[in-house]
Amino acid sequence: MLTSKNCKRRKKTYRLCLRKTLKEVSLFHFPMVRGLEDVSERLNAVEADTLFAALMHAFSLRPIQNEEDARDAERVLEYIERAFEQDPPEDIERYRQVLLMLVTAFDEQHYVRAAGNMEPHEFLKALLQEDGVSQKALVPDCFKSESQVSEFLHQRKGRKNLFYEQAVVLGRRFGVDPLNFLRAHEIC
Repeated sequence: MLTSKNCKRRKKTYRLCLRKTLKEVSLFHFPMVRGLEDVSERLNAVEADTLFAALMHAFSLRPIQNEEDARDAERVLEYIERAFEQDPPEDIERYRQVLLMLVTAFDEQHYVRAAGNMEPHEFLKALLQEDGVSQKALVPDCFKSESQVSEFLHQRKGRKNLFYEQAVVLGRRFGVDPLNFLRAHEIC
């Protein structure tokens, strides 16, 4: 395990052309984690003056723009959590917190399952669209007929609310909290 106290590093001294000063950089030895060897190798190949800088070279902290960056960020997070599960160095913990904020922001922006402030019918519409599921797939487990699904989704014919049992089944079906399918006044 890499800790602040027993951190092993090979030191090299380089002359930086712009400043004409000597700067000490190190090659840190990050632990190997099964299944995440590529992350370990990327980190071990970076020469840097701090652990934070080494992590920044492996995956820079910037807004996550696409699925590929999100997957890479999640792999780095998983690596950090598995490799430094007990008493991580301060630099690593700061990096982990910022990366976690970036991943959370991406997820909230791109995935409906994180949105808890939508109207129940809008939430169900968005889940159906996100998963590529048709209204027909919700019959007969959640609704008695396709027309009932449509009435709820479009808020027609007085079908504006779901029963608690329907919310529970929908919650299980989509892997979300059933309360997302109930209006605030129905929860009391």
